[in-house]
Amino acid sequence: MKYFSNLLLMSLLLITSVNADENDPKAGETSSWWDATKQFTIDMWNGSVESVENLAQATEENSEKIFGKDPAFAEIWDKVTPTLNRVLDIEKENETLPDSAWLGKDKTDNQGEINSLLDEAIGILSISETSTIRKQIRNIEEDIRGLKQTIAKYRQAQISAPIHSKWKTTVSDYGEKIEQLTELIQQRHEQIEELKTKFSQELAGRGLHISREQLDVLLSSVVGDDIIQSSVVYDNVKKISQQLMVLTKNSGEDIEISQRYYGMYTVLLKTLLHMQVTFTKNIDTKYLPKIAQIVDEINIINETTRNLLSGEVDKNHRLHLLANIKAQKLTLQTAEVYKKHLNRQRDKVNIAKNKTESDLQIAQNTYRTVRVSGELINLLRTSQKSFDTLLNIQVPDLLVFENLQMKQEFAILTQKLAE
Repeated sequence: MKYFSNLLLMSLLLITSVNADENDPKAGETSSWWDATKQFTIDMWNGSVESVENLAQATEENSEKIFGKDPAFAEIWDKVTPTLNRVLDIEKENETLPDSAWLGKDKTDNQGEINSLLDEAIGILSISETSTIRKQIRNIEEDIRGLKQTIAKYRQAQISAPIHSKWKTTVSDYGEKIEQLTELIQQRHEQIEELKTKFSQELAGRGLHISREQLDVLLSSVVGDDIIQSSVVYDNVKKISQQLMVLTKNSGEDIEISQRYYGMYTVLLKTLLHMQVTFTKNIDTKYLPKIAQIVDEINIINETTRNLLSGEVDKNHRLHLLANIKAQKLTLQTAEVYKKHLNRQRDKVNIAKNKTESDLQIAQNTYRTVRVSGELINLLRTSQKSFDTLLNIQVPDLLVFENLQMKQEFAILTQKLAE
């Protein structure tokens, strides 16, 4: 049995190393990890288990350091583990259910419940300080928009306001109000800058290192929140899988308990896959079609504008129509940039999705195998590098805006896509 488990472990190590090496921008780190993996395999073939025990001990000590003083992760663990166990129980029930049935429960019914539970798990795994900061930035941005609208109302009111009055708001009164709100808007922008710095630090702590320009794209993109969510979920899934490994070791590798822990790990992979499928589906069925619709509408308006221009002789009217054509051109250019941005992010997530599917197939095969082998510590250990690789795939592309107007138009398109 020990010999069989060692062979299984070697296979998983080889597969994991190949998967981790593909599309990994941190090639040096992957190479170093691969070298360590080869040495580990050699040690096993030489009949030495000392390195295995040392690594397990180091992992346990590291786990205690990570989880022992992390109340935020403790909250995530307490909330998500019942959901993972529920999915596991439903999947076990699936083994005895028909594919479809007129009466009674079938696998289709169960899959709907499983998908709902996976959505629930994603929500729990997304809990983080980064999510809180993102909400704060969004709220301040909304506040700024409200302040600008108020300023616009005051400017309009200034037109009919009296110069001097003891009872009514005068032109200078409105001027003071506008000045106060303008200063307040500046303060709000400074708050956003501070939050962005904190936001970058939080992402870096989770292994997602991006430039300030990339962060601005991330925060202004319609898929930005999904990318942020992915980085948080990957990090939390990695921590949970580490904890499952420690629990499995501490259980004395009791077969029944160990199977439950490894089953929870397979559900974690299914949660990742569900998140990735949802991400790509939204781009293909929601965002890209909306971009195409916007482009079609602008092209129709542009054709009408050019027809009007061709028959217009008034100089002022022509200048106005030419300005409209220029604005339409900017929208079309920005839409094309946005389309490329969405396609790149979709392609990146597809790479991650393909890798997760491969990892899940191996995990499911392993889950069936451990029902007869009973040794899980080494198998769980091989999963850790996978999550680092997935996180690296998620780093957003650095978009280059030709000018400030295009950057602003990008933000406007984001609002339209989010409707």
